[in-house]
Amino acid sequence: MNIHEKRVDQISANCWHIFNEYGGYDYNDDMLYQLQGLQYSMFECESEEDWKGMVDEAETTYTWFKHIKNIRELQDNIPTSLYC
Repeated sequence: MNIHEKRVDQISANCWHIFNEYGGYDYNDDMLYQLQGLQYSMFECESEEDWKGMVDEAETTYTWFKHIKNIRELQDNIPTSLYC
């Protein structure tokens, strides 16, 4: 396993962790779609050059997951409103 493949595997694991912790509700289907797309892209990698390019794709996906995590944390911690 080359260094790029290891990096992509770690990023994928991070994405799965966020999905397991914050999945559900409005973003569940989108999160699953992103995870499946990431897995399909990983399966297509055959050479070290493929894995090198895959790192950028995986990092972009992970950034998306981090944003969803932040959104979910904000949604879960909305303070009560004073005026209804």
